[in-house]
Amino acid sequence: MSIPGLFDQIIHSTENIDIVGLFKHLHPKVMLGLPMLEGSNPASCFLRSAIGYEAACYSRIWSEVFAADIFALKFGGDLSNQYAGLEFRNKVLAPGGTRDPVEILYDFLGREPSIQAFVDSKTGFR
Repeated sequence: MSIPGLFDQIIHSTENIDIVGLFKHLHPKVMLGLPMLEGSNPASCFLRSAIGYEAACYSRIWSEVFAADIFALKFGGDLSNQYAGLEFRNKVLAPGGTRDPVEILYDFLGREPSIQAFVDSKTGFR
């Protein structure tokens, strides 16, 4: 999990939290090998924490997970694949919000959505 995501979860589920202390505690666990600059308050840059944007942070990551799965399985790295493009339009875009998103993805992918393509894209493994 990203430090902003973990940070958001903790500050929104705990009362009277020392935000700077929390960030100093989390930083070495999440940002391996990257030192935190003393005298700074990196938590202040997470404006979404202050304005209620935290849910979008998590949904954005899930959209990346699903996109990576679709791209790897159906397009095979080739965005010009017309068959896959038409199938995506008909099975994913056309139903819009009329069906549960996981059902739409299952129908398109022919299986449950997987995080593996996303993980592979972030780690460089294939």
